[in-house]
Amino acid sequence: MRHYSVLLLLVLFLGCKKDQKTEWDTELLTPIGRTSLSIENLIKDSLAKANGDNTVNLTYRSTIYELNLADQLIRIPDTSLKSNINVSSLVFSEVRVTYNASLGTIANTLKQSTDATQQFIGNYLISNQGNNAVIAPINGLAATPFLFDASSYFQSIELEQGKLRFYVVNHLPIAITDVHYEARNAISNSLVLAGTVPNSAPFIIPPYDSVYVEEDLAGKTLEGSLKFQITSFNSPGSNGVPVKIDTNDYIGINAAIANIVAKKAIARFPSQDLISSDQEITQTIGERKFTYVDCKSGELGVDISSSIQEKLRITYRLKNAYNKNGKVIEDISDVAPSVGGVPTTISKNFDLSGFSIGLTGSKGNNFNTYTQVVVAHIDSSGILREITNSDSLYFTYKLKNIKPNYIKGYAGRDTILFQGNSPFSFSNLFAGNAPNALDFQDVSLSLNIENGLGVDGIVKVNTLSGKNANGNVVSLQDNSASPVIGQPLSINRAQDFPLRPAKHDFQINSATSNIKNFLTNLPSSIDYDVQIRTNPNGNQQTYDDFAYLDSRLKVNLDLNIPLSVKANNLTLRDTFGFKLGNSPKEIDNINSGTLYLITYNKFPLKGDVSLVVYDSLNNPIDTLLSNYTLVPGDVDGNCRVNEAKKNVFSIPVSSTRIHKLFSGYKAVLTAVFNTQTNNGTCNGQYYKIYSDYKLDAKITAQFNYKVKL
Repeated sequence: MRHYSVLLLLVLFLGCKKDQKTEWDTELLTPIGRTSLSIENLIKDSLAKANGDNTVNLTYRSTIYELNLADQLIRIPDTSLKSNINVSSLVFSEVRVTYNASLGTIANTLKQSTDATQQFIGNYLISNQGNNAVIAPINGLAATPFLFDASSYFQSIELEQGKLRFYVVNHLPIAITDVHYEARNAISNSLVLAGTVPNSAPFIIPPYDSVYVEEDLAGKTLEGSLKFQITSFNSPGSNGVPVKIDTNDYIGINAAIANIVAKKAIARFPSQDLISSDQEITQTIGERKFTYVDCKSGELGVDISSSIQEKLRITYRLKNAYNKNGKVIEDISDVAPSVGGVPTTISKNFDLSGFSIGLTGSKGNNFNTYTQVVVAHIDSSGILREITNSDSLYFTYKLKNIKPNYIKGYAGRDTILFQGNSPFSFSNLFAGNAPNALDFQDVSLSLNIENGLGVDGIVKVNTLSGKNANGNVVSLQDNSASPVIGQPLSINRAQDFPLRPAKHDFQINSATSNIKNFLTNLPSSIDYDVQIRTNPNGNQQTYDDFAYLDSRLKVNLDLNIPLSVKANNLTLRDTFGFKLGNSPKEIDNINSGTLYLITYNKFPLKGDVSLVVYDSLNNPIDTLLSNYTLVPGDVDGNCRVNEAKKNVFSIPVSSTRIHKLFSGYKAVLTAVFNTQTNNGTCNGQYYKIYSDYKLDAKITAQFNYKVKL
């Protein structure tokens, strides 16, 4: 807005006598205000671009639809998942026993037999100590029982797995045969197992030799003490050959209960990891199969409940999850013993913001799968507890508010239907004009689709219609051989590292569409019916779909309009400063005058001008002009105006009107243009609008002043 003050006559102080007065009339020409109406007053957003020949093109883009990643394609729902891990092993140390029965002990046992033959053999062996002698066959021998005492470890134990391993060592000068053994619980005397050594023919253990035996204890229940005995064995003697008799020679057993893994036990459990497991939780996200997510925000809540009657130290770590500093998500916490069969619970919450997480599971061949490392450790309390391998840690995982910065994998197939409305500010470019104020000679429109997603797709614009401020609707029709409206349009995926959106332009021209009618309706909003299909060919097993948080799929309308027009009451308007003076005294001596609106019109359009003055509160004070004819510029043979046409409008003002205008603050000049219908060679043609076309206007005043001296 430009401001000008009336140039008032300076008071002249001339030498004179005190009682003499002189007055006369004079005239002064004074500038009041100035403005210029150009294409920028027509196109408010300054989207007019001058070409090399000074013709003007209007370029305009409107986004009619935008698909947002976070809102649509890869939204990860809040999920609560439950799982449990059984106690996989209750491990105990091996229990070892060494037992020897000497030849002297065996001889004394024979001496005490009621069988005369065995008594004779017993005495014979003792009497021939150190001698070479023939030993006769011996039958019905037995060894004294011995105990595996594990009562300091457990009271009872049901084995998931376990082995009884022992060597029968024959350190005698004679073979032994038909060795039978059995193992019984010492308290209840219940039989655990029985067998023969060797367990296949010939059932002989040669002199100074041994045989290894391994028995499976899986499924057996052991008490704290296990009684083991060789219940019977025989010997063929020395087969008539003298052998040296040494009563220190022996039959020995080296035995161990090993690989003890309990199904359940009442025991004093040694320090051990009851659970050490990679635990996977897989989230169902429809058809989507993601391999990686970079979290902008999100939370993982983990509730851990224990049914185990010992305090546990739980180590929890989310595997394959790191932030940019290499930090991992890990926690070590204690869980109190279960009491009375009621599990105890702890709750942990982990902030996933800034963490990149692999979703392929512990073996790298899964999808949507978070992998946890869980270790449950007990320290030995020395107290008898009952624990079974059906005792468990129970987990509840709560994934909440997951918002990805980036995600990779297979994004699934979706058909997304959108019907809606979006503002179309094209009408605002011609503010104040009614529909059909402009008739464009040519219009070029393209449907621009910008795909910022790493997903192939098909976009189909079923309908597109524009509604103007009066409610009039024009639907865009495309009758070309390859129509854009109503047909599926294939779009490629974006490229990654760095992100490079795929861009497609589908042209609609005025020759095969009603785009001119669509635009001259001056729509203020667009109604659309859009269908989008992602991954129309399904999963190609490449898992290289991707999307960023700020990825978008945009559907734009791009307009390119050469400003070659016919005008029908096309309105241009501008506001500029208007000020007659700074105080009432400055205009008190104005008798009358004339305001002049002087215009220079370079538009090849005939117009009507109006000029209204407003005060500082935006109230109209005076209409100086109303619908006065504006003569167009003269056109040459190319229908171009080379020199502006001057128009002068005189506005007589009285002293009263001048005082009224004194409160003026601004003036609004309005020009309403129309294309002439009788303009010689240019009659009926579209006029090109050039960048130097404008309507310059200024207001001057010629006032009659009464000067007193």
